[in-house]
Amino acid sequence: MAITKQTSGELKSRVNNCIDKLSDRDTLSMAANELEAIARTLPNDAFAPFLNCLSATDSSEKSPVRRHCVRLIGVLSAAHGDALSPHVSRMISAVLRRLRDPDSAVQSACVDAVASIAAHVNSPPFAVMLKPLVDTLFHEQDLKPQIGAALCLSAAVEAAPEPDLPELRKLLPRVLKLVKSDCCKAKPALLSVVGSVVGSDCVKSKNLLSSIVSTAVDFLSSEDWAARKEAAEVLEKVAVACRSLAAEFKASCVAALESRRFDKVKLVREKMNRALEIWKDLPEQSEDVASPNVESDSSSACESPENVPQARKMHQTRSGSCSWSSSSSSSRKSIAGNEDNRPCIPSSSKLNLKKNIRSRVVPFDITKSNLENLKEFEDMSLIRRQLQQIENQQSNLLDLLQRFMGSSQKGMSSLEQRVDGLEKVLDVMSHDFAISTRRISAPTAEPLGNTCCMIPGADFLSPKFWRKAEPQTVLASTFRNYQPSQCKDATHAPRNS
Repeated sequence: MAITKQTSGELKSRVNNCIDKLSDRDTLSMAANELEAIARTLPNDAFAPFLNCLSATDSSEKSPVRRHCVRLIGVLSAAHGDALSPHVSRMISAVLRRLRDPDSAVQSACVDAVASIAAHVNSPPFAVMLKPLVDTLFHEQDLKPQIGAALCLSAAVEAAPEPDLPELRKLLPRVLKLVKSDCCKAKPALLSVVGSVVGSDCVKSKNLLSSIVSTAVDFLSSEDWAARKEAAEVLEKVAVACRSLAAEFKASCVAALESRRFDKVKLVREKMNRALEIWKDLPEQSEDVASPNVESDSSSACESPENVPQARKMHQTRSGSCSWSSSSSSSRKSIAGNEDNRPCIPSSSKLNLKKNIRSRVVPFDITKSNLENLKEFEDMSLIRRQLQQIENQQSNLLDLLQRFMGSSQKGMSSLEQRVDGLEKVLDVMSHDFAISTRRISAPTAEPLGNTCCMIPGADFLSPKFWRKAEPQTVLASTFRNYQPSQCKDATHAPRNS
């Protein structure tokens, strides 16, 4: 049933009233529940007015209003699915307008809304939603819109049940070029786009995979920990999604991840170790290449029966040979040999061929395990050396602290002795000065001339008490200017009135 103008007006009024209530904390929960109920029960003809109400909100509204309006687009997509296919462009444009929002919660709501659209609205081609996201990603120069567009694109690729693989394959070199450019500010978000595209299993070219691996390995040593984390995740997805093509890059990737496995950030360290385990589980390139070569040689031997005698000779020399190349070539040619010179290969020779090949592969596996054990031993020895170095540094610091404490105690005791000696000198000088000025009477037991010479002797003025040059110089000048005769004359001189 077509919606009438009156019904459309009532719907707009009801939706706008609920949106106004979102700005109030007391009515926020009630208004949000009512708007979700409206979105789930909308008829098809009411999609356009409902989306108009959601798009009418601007940046002047409060953050809960902006966040819930974007969230309602995802709720609408999950509730109605392909019925919203005519309105996908309007919904994507409404989401992209919120990528500049300063609130990170609004940006997270945009990512969730795009993922909901990609997961539930499958009727239009994926390129209809991919094009505006890619245009925003490559034309925006600010950091927030770049991050938001990259995260939305990554979420759309991961959520879409059937993404457009040829379009994604064309998009991937452009994204890699943008990641390496200096104008790009959202490198971790773009690396997440690369990982999502690789995870969609659209990479079938070895050259493209080489470019992806080299870019990810370069970003493993980035100063931004988020970029290092996303680069490790890209390598992990390469090892999972492109297992057959990734064997060629196993050595370089394992070496790069081994050198960065002890990252200082815990999240990055966990991601590095997980990617390293997956890469170590990949088969070697030689193991993958051996079987197709054997099959091709066996088919050629079956077609040409005149090579049977030569094959028997090669089969005899194979047992005494020690090199892998001669033994492998002889095993390939010996499958054509039998006693009746028949052109076809019996089943027993095929079994012998498989056994011979396996017998040649076993030592390689043993060597590989020995190398891995050797690497683990080297890592443990390196850790042990580092711990020993830390212990030595701690012991040196403790020794230095003990020496400092001992010298401090000696300095404090020496300072106490100096202060004590200075107090004694000042006491004697003040006593002599008081006698000379007749403030106190001189003792009768001693001559008056000796009262001014009660300053301690040379044993008190020894370097034991006066180690610093400055106090010693001051006291020496004081004693030099102090004349006992003057004190004696001053005691007999009459006091001035």
